[in-house]
Amino acid sequence: MSRAEEEVDEVTGMSLADMAAAAEDLYEHREEAVGDEVPSEPTSGIRSVVSVRFGRGELDSIVAAAAAAGQPVSTYIRNAALAASAAIDLEAARRDLRTAANALDEFQRRLGTVA
Repeated sequence: MSRAEEEVDEVTGMSLADMAAAAEDLYEHREEAVGDEVPSEPTSGIRSVVSVRFGRGELDSIVAAAAAAGQPVSTYIRNAALAASAAIDLEAARRDLRTAANALDEFQRRLGTVA
């Protein structure tokens, strides 16, 4: 038995091999779908929905971090992506770093710990 046949998805209870076979079957027969067409009304506030794929081990740490932040996983991922893509004002960051370093130096001086 291969590893994919042994692994069981926690959500569906299906083996990964069974899930792959079901996905293949659905894709092959996608033109034969039956049922009523469901009308949809796009919401103007939503610009895009993006799918992101994570390995099982990768998602575990993201879910834990989102829970620790008190956010849904999708919100946490969105905020992380926006923060990572934001432009950084290097001069402002350097000024802030100098200000913090000066404050630390002053704190150490007042404690009498400056070498």
